[in-house]
Amino acid sequence: MPERTEDNLAATSELDTKVLELQALYELSRQLTSSVNLKEILDTILLTPMGKMLLGKGLVLVTDDAASGYAIKTLKGLPKSLLGHRIEVDDFPSGPEFLEKLPPAPWREFLLSNGIELVIPITHAGRRLGIIGFGKKIVGKGFTDSDLEYLNSLSNMAAAAVQNGLYVEELDQQRRLLEKQKRDLNTLFEISEELKTTSAIEEALNLLAFSIMGEMVVNRCLIFMKNNGGLTLKVSKGLRGASELDALNDDEMLDELTRLKKPLNLRNSSVAKLSDTLTSAGIAVLIPMRVQNETHGVIALGEKINKTQFTQDELEFLTTLGNSAMNYVESLEKQRLEEELQIASDIQRKLLPSTCPTTERFEVAAINVPSRQVGGDYYDCIQLDDRRYAFCIADVSGKGAPAALLMSNLQASLHVLLDTGLAIDQITSRINNLIHKNTGYDKFITYFLGVLDAEAGTFTYVNAGHNPPYLFHKDGSFQTLTEGGLILGMMPDAPYATETVNLEPGDCLVLFTDGVSEAMNAEEEEFEEKRIEACVQENYALDAKGILEALRRAVEEFSEGQPQADDITILVLKML
Repeated sequence: MPERTEDNLAATSELDTKVLELQALYELSRQLTSSVNLKEILDTILLTPMGKMLLGKGLVLVTDDAASGYAIKTLKGLPKSLLGHRIEVDDFPSGPEFLEKLPPAPWREFLLSNGIELVIPITHAGRRLGIIGFGKKIVGKGFTDSDLEYLNSLSNMAAAAVQNGLYVEELDQQRRLLEKQKRDLNTLFEISEELKTTSAIEEALNLLAFSIMGEMVVNRCLIFMKNNGGLTLKVSKGLRGASELDALNDDEMLDELTRLKKPLNLRNSSVAKLSDTLTSAGIAVLIPMRVQNETHGVIALGEKINKTQFTQDELEFLTTLGNSAMNYVESLEKQRLEEELQIASDIQRKLLPSTCPTTERFEVAAINVPSRQVGGDYYDCIQLDDRRYAFCIADVSGKGAPAALLMSNLQASLHVLLDTGLAIDQITSRINNLIHKNTGYDKFITYFLGVLDAEAGTFTYVNAGHNPPYLFHKDGSFQTLTEGGLILGMMPDAPYATETVNLEPGDCLVLFTDGVSEAMNAEEEEFEEKRIEACVQENYALDAKGILEALRRAVEEFSEGQPQADDITILVLKML
């Protein structure tokens, strides 16, 4: 009878213990479900059993979304430096496991070396959320079956809370990311607006450098910009002296920069020339500035003042900022070029005569239609004295400002030399030598110069490789004016010949550039000289202006719908 009473008492005591554990687990469950803060949940499932069982060490590993990676999120009795430490767990435990009884593995050796001997998995709906690890009991006793059952129940009970905590933490990370992206966008907008306050490229680049230095907290910033196919250093902030500047002009290093396509941390660079040269100048990272998949510039930054590393988000921010700034800088460059072209266009218009002479013996009409803002065609009408008039037409190679400059040289030289009284073949020879001496092999001019003696009815001309002008007669016949010599600028001291033709009342001279004869239609056919001949003959009865307008309309109608590929210049002289 006494033995049965002792058994009953033992059973009652064990039952009471179970009831207390269940009550404790219930209270713990209420506590876990009342929180969505992952740190609070993990601290609860770690510290509660450590206090209950008098455990000296413990930690919780939580998934970091890698295939088998887990990071230490909370710990007790272990160095704080282990927080965030990541380990790979290839063979995830299926239940409470003593590490010493498991086959060797790096993750187990790591835990054992830090005094962890028991691990309990945290799983929910088949997802492996984490691992709880505990060290030995302070009192020296081992873990009982009841302890393991309690810890396993605790893990199962906490799994849903951990899952919810992970979801909330992920949402919070997304919220913080969105807030950061919003801040970055605001910063990009503010810097972009600040850049727009200047129309000078150098000032814009300096503003960009100072903005980056303030945003990234660095004391060194270099900006390399594209120039003639390569990169040159345009901005240097924080360099220590001239020796560092000299090192940054190394051709091999600059050539490597042109090939940079994405941000580069020089600590991890495999390009020795970049790493050696720029690291010695205190540069830590490189950010390419790209437009249409081409690197047009590079931002080089020194280390942060607080010595922290550049994050991936920061590198992406700098890349976006650099690309945006480069687009703005190139728009400034385009604007500058357009302004220069406008100046060149104004100069070119002033080189052409505002009016052409008309007397009782002849009338003149002329037109110039450049294919671009600045063309390469030139014509002139110059009164030499009471009876003589010079007429010139020329086509300068190339387009744009270089062509306008070469045209201005031709115009100035022609006007000066005509005043000397030299014969036109001598004038042409001198201009040829001048052009050859002062331009490259790819610069040349086709040129036609003629002098009309209105009283004598003669026209003396020289043709330097230009489209032969036409001399039409009243009877419908015509001849071309081809006598002369080589294109201007091809070779020095080239000989030039002249020819004199008689002009009768009603005769008509038509001078033109190849923009007329080579105008294309949709079928890629050229207008050609035969259409010029037919048009003039058909409209021969008209005055000089009427013949010119008829020829211009014929060219426009022929090439309708096609872009004008070359300048169109026409000069018509008709004897009265």
